[in-house]
Amino acid sequence: MLLVLVVLIPTILFSVLALDVLLTAERKAALRSMQELARASVNVMDREMTFATATAQTLSTSHVLLAGDFRQFYQQARAANNRPGIQAALLDETGQQLFNTVREYGSPIAPPGPVAQARIRSVLAGGVPVYSNLIKGSATGKFVVSVEQPVRLRDGRRIVVNEWMFAEHLNRLLPAQNVPASWLIAVFDKQGITIARNRHPEKFVGLPPRPERLRTILAGFEGVSRAYTRDGIEMYGAWERSELTGWTVGVGVPVAEIEKTAAQSVALLAAGFVIAILLAMGSALLFSRRLLKSIRHVSAAADLLPRYEIPPIIDLGVEEMNRLQRSLHDAGTLLAAAEQGRQEHLAEALRARQVAEEQNRSKDEFLAMLGHELRNPLAAVVSGATLLDQAAGDRTQVARIATIIGRQSRHLAKLVDDLLDAHRILSGKVTMQRVPLDLAKAVETCLAGFEARGAMQTHRIDADLVAVTIEGDPTRIEQMISNLVDNALKYTAQGGTVTLTVRREAAQAVLSIADNGIGMPPELLEKASDVFVQGQVVSRAKGGLGIGLAVVKSLAIQHGGTLEARSAGIGQGSVFTLRFPATTAAPATGASVACGMGAGSSVIVVEDNRDVREMMVLMLTTQGFSVQAAENGRRGLALARRVQPVVALIDIDMPDMSGHEVARQLKADPATASIRLIAVTGYGLPTEKADAVNAGFDRHLTKPVLLEHLTDCIRQLID
Repeated sequence: MLLVLVVLIPTILFSVLALDVLLTAERKAALRSMQELARASVNVMDREMTFATATAQTLSTSHVLLAGDFRQFYQQARAANNRPGIQAALLDETGQQLFNTVREYGSPIAPPGPVAQARIRSVLAGGVPVYSNLIKGSATGKFVVSVEQPVRLRDGRRIVVNEWMFAEHLNRLLPAQNVPASWLIAVFDKQGITIARNRHPEKFVGLPPRPERLRTILAGFEGVSRAYTRDGIEMYGAWERSELTGWTVGVGVPVAEIEKTAAQSVALLAAGFVIAILLAMGSALLFSRRLLKSIRHVSAAADLLPRYEIPPIIDLGVEEMNRLQRSLHDAGTLLAAAEQGRQEHLAEALRARQVAEEQNRSKDEFLAMLGHELRNPLAAVVSGATLLDQAAGDRTQVARIATIIGRQSRHLAKLVDDLLDAHRILSGKVTMQRVPLDLAKAVETCLAGFEARGAMQTHRIDADLVAVTIEGDPTRIEQMISNLVDNALKYTAQGGTVTLTVRREAAQAVLSIADNGIGMPPELLEKASDVFVQGQVVSRAKGGLGIGLAVVKSLAIQHGGTLEARSAGIGQGSVFTLRFPATTAAPATGASVACGMGAGSSVIVVEDNRDVREMMVLMLTTQGFSVQAAENGRRGLALARRVQPVVALIDIDMPDMSGHEVARQLKADPATASIRLIAVTGYGLPTEKADAVNAGFDRHLTKPVLLEHLTDCIRQLID
């Protein structure tokens, strides 16, 4: 009660002053509302005229307008002004309208008066868009406003693009929602003529206001004034001027209405104020004891937290205090768990840091390894290219250098292909052509390839193979076996033994590849099939990129199988085991394709890179083909139509037109539809190969293309 009295006594003393302040504030609030309404009306006018300006400026850049094609420009102007209420007109230097979109093109339009002629001369002299005052349109005879954009045509003529709208359109744009019926909104042009009015526009549009208001408008006044209307009603007036158009918006409200509204608002506030004081006195006595009791309990609960004790919960009868004690209870519960959680998070952060550091080391090792793998063949190629000029007269030396360059180029191509193929396999983007095949036969085929490469001369390879049929993609199965055998050879010193075993265990086909090489420590064994993880190879000349085992594991999973790695430790060798679901279906058999010679056949090469183009011509010429070349797509089309080759090799990415477009045009022309097309490109994704087939290509080869692959592909198409 003492608290209420302390508040009540000064409140009573200052109530009269407060009510007067509130009355003044209500009046100012009403006047601010008028000012905001005037500003909103200015914004509405500016937005509409800005749109018209943007349309006029856009139309002024039209190529058909600049060329003087007014009929076609008329259609563009009509299409651009599809927004209701806005039209366009085109005027010459004399002010004569050449057309108006409110009429059909070519309709006669009355000649302009002296005022219109003077206005157009002023617009052309200024060279910038001009917002008009209220004018009477030549084509419609109604009041309009416009924005006029001067334009100079290519032939030197000067014209004006005019975006205009009826004054009636501006009336419809004036704010109406939540605006009392007694409030007056009017828009005046730079000369003080009424452009738009929300009340009785038919009577006042085109006329000036009372002299005292006209003086206010012409003086550029902005703010609130007080004056009488033509009807003799005293009104407050809020004035805002547009910086864009120079127009003025006035909002008028009867003074009596403002004073009445303010007085009513203050009366309601005063009544509420008195009621609030009375309720406060009663509520103080009612809640004081309950609040004090609740505060004492919560204070005692807070004292328990430093001792890590959980405060009890009871109903205090005050919801806010109940929430506070529940918060204290939850805080006590969480406090004990916080330290444990912090320790767990710290341990997790340390583990994450170790993983990140390990991944960073793997990345650095991979980059260093990749640099080494690329520099070695590049060094041989660069050195060989340098020596070719010096050994030009020594055929034996030239043949030896060419052999080295070819071998190292193939090695570079294989490194790039391995990286790209690994990306597609690890992301699951390869398409499997799975057929029944004998796993033992697949191993024998791979071993034959290693024997041809001389692996049998450096290592002993033993095989114990039992025929077991699986469902698999022959190419990918061979890739898996080759990777594992190559991996065993890489980590086994010369003279070591690699043992391959194929057997059937229950419903599984099992392939084991064991070696007596350097083996793996436990920490490397856990991550042997991760990408870019690689042990210490016996010879760096046999090094790779550390992606082979990751590729094998991914392919095994995509075949429904698994890859397992085992090693007894350093120097104890390693065993890699592949397991696939076995099947009882008969293995599929394939027939080899015999390739014709095709010597002397006509071939064209369409390639924008000069070096690549000349090398392909040289390679094919040495193989007995008749070869001609073009450096871009258009010349390639002309060459193909003139030469009528049997085969055309076409690059995809060319500066003037794509290889896909060249292929489509050749296939669409009956004279060249029979030409067999080969896409030779650096793009090798499955979707890009599909795009080439859809464009009409018969084959798709990815750069760099080995000579034997290229000639085989051409001869297959010739046959």
